[in-house]
Amino acid sequence: MTIRKPNFFVIGCLLALPLVHPLSAQERRETKTAKHSLWKLEGERSTVYLLGSVHLLKKEDYPLPSPIEAAFTNAQIVVFETDQEKMQAQETQMKLMSKAQLPAGQTLRQQLSPETYAAFSRHLEKAGLPAAALDTFKPLLAATVLEMAELQKLGFDPKYGLDEYFSRRARKEGKEIVALETVDFQIELFTGLDQQESESIMKAELKEIENTEKEFAEMLKAWSTGDAQTLEKLLQQAFQEFPAIYKRLLTDRNRNWLPKIQELAHGGRNALIIVGAGHLVGDQGVVQLLKKKGMKVTQL
Repeated sequence: MTIRKPNFFVIGCLLALPLVHPLSAQERRETKTAKHSLWKLEGERSTVYLLGSVHLLKKEDYPLPSPIEAAFTNAQIVVFETDQEKMQAQETQMKLMSKAQLPAGQTLRQQLSPETYAAFSRHLEKAGLPAAALDTFKPLLAATVLEMAELQKLGFDPKYGLDEYFSRRARKEGKEIVALETVDFQIELFTGLDQQESESIMKAELKEIENTEKEFAEMLKAWSTGDAQTLEKLLQQAFQEFPAIYKRLLTDRNRNWLPKIQELAHGGRNALIIVGAGHLVGDQGVVQLLKKKGMKVTQL
């Protein structure tokens, strides 16, 4: 039996990147037995909440379940993967667009095999996107634009992602905001893949693009019910052929974040840490890494 691999970009929405709704917001609030993609780390004088984020949601996904809202209310410090406001700034977006471009004189057609480029062109035409507009983009970024268009047709939007939502509220309410990574680091993270890696991801993406709606629904259901086991399974399947990228995007970063998280746990103020849900699950996820260091972490 062939196991269908999850769409790489769909799973990317659980990282830092960005349907038939499995559960409406109201249904999630009424599911009393369900957990959430939310964990509590008990420090000596403070509580640190770990919230797994999805970077695209719908307007009707709000208000959020009360345990998530309570974690935000109880926190004096809110921590994000990177500075959300700075990432949206015009200067940063221009830098991102510059890094997303292929070197002068090169085109996407030259970067990809004829078969992969033909498949990509067919999907662009179906989505109503002009091929010329993306022909100078690096493969991963071009694929991301295509997938984003597919998800936005279904009503999903980054402005409703948890990161954006809580970033706006944290600034409005005057909470201290901390970033785990610089925007320059994140830009390089997603634009620095080599040609072979980019080609492989593009091919995997195009193979599964027809399943975007179904797979995003499966991922959202697991996220909204705190099903960490399913989230880990989806993550492992998506990255099965990309161990180096998995290490770069997930495990290396998880370990790099640990000292800051431990520092917050030893501090005197409550904090809410919001990172892609994929970073919190699995044996190499932040939750298990903290437990291995003897810290008490409980899923809410």
